[in-house]
Amino acid sequence: MVNPVQKLDIVIPVNNEELNLKELVPNILKIIKNKKFFQFRIIFIDDGSSDKSPDIIKEFQKNDKRIKMIQNKDRMGQTFCYKKYLLKFKADYFLRLDADNQDNPTYINDILESMKFKYDLIITKRKLRKHSLLMIILSFLYDNFIKFLIKRNIETYSSSMVCFKKSFINGKNLRFNDHRYLPLITIDNGADKIKIINVIHEKRKYGVSKYNILTKIIFAIPEFLIFYFRLKKGTFK
Repeated sequence: MVNPVQKLDIVIPVNNEELNLKELVPNILKIIKNKKFFQFRIIFIDDGSSDKSPDIIKEFQKNDKRIKMIQNKDRMGQTFCYKKYLLKFKADYFLRLDADNQDNPTYINDILESMKFKYDLIITKRKLRKHSLLMIILSFLYDNFIKFLIKRNIETYSSSMVCFKKSFINGKNLRFNDHRYLPLITIDNGADKIKIINVIHEKRKYGVSKYNILTKIIFAIPEFLIFYFRLKKGTFK
């Protein structure tokens, strides 16, 4: 029996990542070349970049029609970027990926292999993380807190490289930092067949992180409690 072609979008929010894009885009194109059973698009959401990131994406677009770009005039944040994607594009699956090259796109191969088994949700778990010790501890506490809340023993819920079956996510009501909780939204909406793939986390080579660890520490708990209340209220159904 021949598997039907699956439509997969690789969705990448971008803010001032021109040097990373010069490496990332060719690597992705190489990986997806000649992959059977998949119809790909690479969708960049430029989130108010002030460098040459949009120009670099446009140059790649000239040679590959699968590359698309949405542009935000100002920086709106990742949740808004994913919301714009979800409301604008239709696909069977979408794979979220950061533009900083800390998640090696080579692991897309492993995700594609897993997709052949029709998983609802494929999450990568970072090994040997290049984050600060504090960030690693916070992620550990978060993952275990979620396990306690939803009574499901999944190894991690905090990953920037995740493949979702798109039918489980309605982007309409996303706000704040809801992009962080897309795996939880997917599970709450019925995703049951879940795969974890171990990956090696790599050090950022170019640019600087937009992640503010102090803000995370101060607002993490109230932010999550507000999200969880909205989740249980059925906001994301």
